[in-house]
Amino acid sequence: MTSPGGIRHIALAGPGSAWIARAEEVLDQAGYLVTRVETPEALDAIPSVPAVELVVLDEAFGPEGGLRAARQLRSVPRWRSVSIMVVVPSGSTHLEECLVSGINDFLLAPFPEGELLDKARRLTEIAARREVNTMLRVHEVREAGVTVHGKTLNVSVNGLLAEVDAELSVGRVVDVEFYLPDDPASVRSRGQVARRAYEASTFHPVFGLRFLELSARDRTRIERYVASRERSGEKPA
Repeated sequence: MTSPGGIRHIALAGPGSAWIARAEEVLDQAGYLVTRVETPEALDAIPSVPAVELVVLDEAFGPEGGLRAARQLRSVPRWRSVSIMVVVPSGSTHLEECLVSGINDFLLAPFPEGELLDKARRLTEIAARREVNTMLRVHEVREAGVTVHGKTLNVSVNGLLAEVDAELSVGRVVDVEFYLPDDPASVRSRGQVARRAYEASTFHPVFGLRFLELSARDRTRIERYVASRERSGEKPA
């Protein structure tokens, strides 16, 4: 079998586990070429043809873990333009590190097969998003406020649409931190949870966040990002 537009090559990187074995079966049945590796050396040894378009990293991959491995991969030319997704246990505190590790997306284990296939499709077929770090952190501004992690689905100077790993309270004031593509500095803003969105294409809660405080510098950075996407004919990720 081949996926639409030709075969798509995905590497599953991590020690032998039930989720990797099942993921290999599901992706293979969907028409992907799947290569399983257990060490960074084996990952680097994967033939360059056909090129790997997505690396799915287990949290336990490599001597320092999958999140550190992702950061190291982003420093290597071969992997710089390849999508990277990490799998972490639900409720893992390691999601905090996703903000700075060059990760495009994450899966919370155990995950539905449909979510794996949906994210695999998005991260292999939309080439422009492979170098986009869309991770974010949202913290409720109150005593004992909750912190959730997720990814940005869209962003403008007015606010953003975010898919997160837990529920947020509509109306709450929050501190938000996220990244723009090709920009190593994060954007930090105070905002408000404006609405609960219902996106049919996602598997986790989606919320619209309105910026209440945004520096002139960050506003300019966002404007430039949005303008660049409009010029390329693509919507912001």
